[in-house]
Amino acid sequence: MSFSDPAGSPSWWARMRRGLLLGLVATLAACSPGGGGGADVTIGRGAPDPVAAVEDLRTLLAAGDFGGASSLAVPGQAVLASLAEGAAPSTVAAALDGSDGQVAANFWSGFAQGVGGALSQEATLEDLGTTSEEGIEFFVVGVTPEGGAQRVMVTRDVDGQRIDLFATFGAGLAEGMIPSVDLLLTSSNDDSGQILAALQDVVPSLLVAARDETLSPDASQRILQLVEMITRAG
Repeated sequence: MSFSDPAGSPSWWARMRRGLLLGLVATLAACSPGGGGGADVTIGRGAPDPVAAVEDLRTLLAAGDFGGASSLAVPGQAVLASLAEGAAPSTVAAALDGSDGQVAANFWSGFAQGVGGALSQEATLEDLGTTSEEGIEFFVVGVTPEGGAQRVMVTRDVDGQRIDLFATFGAGLAEGMIPSVDLLLTSSNDDSGQILAALQDVVPSLLVAARDETLSPDASQRILQLVEMITRAG
């Protein structure tokens, strides 16, 4: 289940890439030790329930409050998502040791520039229940814009409900991350080991994303390929 296009294509990711390429990786480098600074964004608690998490995100994106929206991403995931845009392993590893509030803010900024209109228009939000993977509970929220097809966003309870970036956007992230993870697997240094260890935590999220029935077989297979690469290093 993911925020995919109805036909199963992760084309939202192609529309979103330019904003992320210009902002996410640059911000990651700036926030890393020795990267020249970069304003930090404090990550607060998540939302009280899954539907509220999506509604709060819609409201914050519409207002351009990406710093506020940073609290609505599972902590640590935005840094790992930057691998899909070719962030340097040394930069990712350094950022894993600190807060990723600014990185998460720029993730949502890129999202808003690309496909945020899909969330800002009038829509019906629906609690679609829960699913689980490897003992972790995920909460599914349907987003149905007026006259449009339903999409879903997936949350987790991590000090409040937050959007799981990999469970929601797994198809698009997998496509960009496969070359980066392949490079990590061929490296044998502390940075690659640290990142691969951190990636183990998003495997359940990716498995949830792969179960999205709206995805094409190729898109699902890319997610499972990424899972296999990550678990190979486990």
